[in-house]
Amino acid sequence: MKRSLSYSILAACLVGAALHSQPINPVTPGVVSERLNSELPGWLRLTGEERMRFESLSGVGFKDVQDTYLLNRLRFGADIRPMRMVQFIVEIQDARVFGQNTLPAPASQKDALDFRLGFLKIGSDESPATLRVGRQMLYFGEGRVLADPNWSNVGRTFDAVQLTLRRGPARLYLFGGSVTKADPVDWDLPAPHSRLYGAYGSVRPRKLAITIEPYLLIRHDRGLKSEAGALGILDSRTTGLRLLGNLPFGVDYGAEAAGQMGWSAGDRVKAWAGHWVVGQTLPYPRWKPRYFVELNKASGDANPRDGVRGGFDPLYPSTHDKLGLTDLFTWTNVVHFRTGAGLALAPKVTVGAAYNSYWLANQRDGLYVGGKIVARSADGSAGKHIGRQADVQAAFNLTKTTQVNAGYGRLFPGEFLLHATGGVPYNLVFCNVAQRF
Repeated sequence: MKRSLSYSILAACLVGAALHSQPINPVTPGVVSERLNSELPGWLRLTGEERMRFESLSGVGFKDVQDTYLLNRLRFGADIRPMRMVQFIVEIQDARVFGQNTLPAPASQKDALDFRLGFLKIGSDESPATLRVGRQMLYFGEGRVLADPNWSNVGRTFDAVQLTLRRGPARLYLFGGSVTKADPVDWDLPAPHSRLYGAYGSVRPRKLAITIEPYLLIRHDRGLKSEAGALGILDSRTTGLRLLGNLPFGVDYGAEAAGQMGWSAGDRVKAWAGHWVVGQTLPYPRWKPRYFVELNKASGDANPRDGVRGGFDPLYPSTHDKLGLTDLFTWTNVVHFRTGAGLALAPKVTVGAAYNSYWLANQRDGLYVGGKIVARSADGSAGKHIGRQADVQAAFNLTKTTQVNAGYGRLFPGEFLLHATGGVPYNLVFCNVAQRF
């Protein structure tokens, strides 16, 4: 019954996209905040957004388990500028989940009325230097190691200080702070003893169609366990480089590689991860068809008792559709191949489909779902191939303030899942509606 309802809702979203692709000219209502802001003094601006998403899962934990629920997220914000170079940003958020089987709801899905943002900004986006102090988002590159995961119902913020330096096409971001820990029933506070410091650069040479982004992230924490079970501190460094650019004939490319070193409760940290993608947009302006081929890999831990941490720590990423639409896996002990295509059915409607295949990077390490090991074969006898996945999704803009997207992903278990788990296929159906006001 739940599965039939899931497919019905997904079909309704896709049919809506198809109908909206017809040549109609709806009257777009004005944004409520724009009308209100026109009556407010120039130093004060208000914003708002509400998002609702239906999700239906089956095969949870690769067992015959289903879950269907509704996510709701409401945000109100204020932009206060008492002086030209001084700005206060405040945002409150209320995130809820309805109908979920898991009780209590995960902190990533429920965070009752709380302050999400609250920071002081000195300087403008064109100034040689800009300082931000307070609760804020940290998002760099594609968000593979440090991001505010917008797809999450709650998101992620840091109590941090960030200094941005600009010179021509070059940018350097220096920051340090603590991630805030979502509390579903109380005020969100910084995670105790957890610290993140970093530098992220970006430069685009004037005569080259390439962007170069080097970065260094330093993470400190305490209370972690070593492989032998002793408590200790974490002191790790992640050094990375991201490249992206364009080539003739509509070809685009991107690459990112990161290495980790340091110590975790006395264990040596030695890990790495990489991402590579090449795509091409064909010369058909109406449809804008694009196809791509992508490879992602992150190291695993070959021996859980040798005093060396070989599994890559993805830090604070945005995981949505980075390793497939179902968002099952993290950038740890995985090899992911993906190829797919997308096109525009109409100016406001896009559709896409992709094929994915997954392997364990090290078959003696486990399979990580949501950052936790859900299955492991210590002797490697369960094999390396995790499974194959098919994804399809559509996105369309009903108005300038309303966006809808829907999708379906199905993971077909491979050799490893069949031997190490219940081997039940995993399915995700979602329909997401976001409204600015």
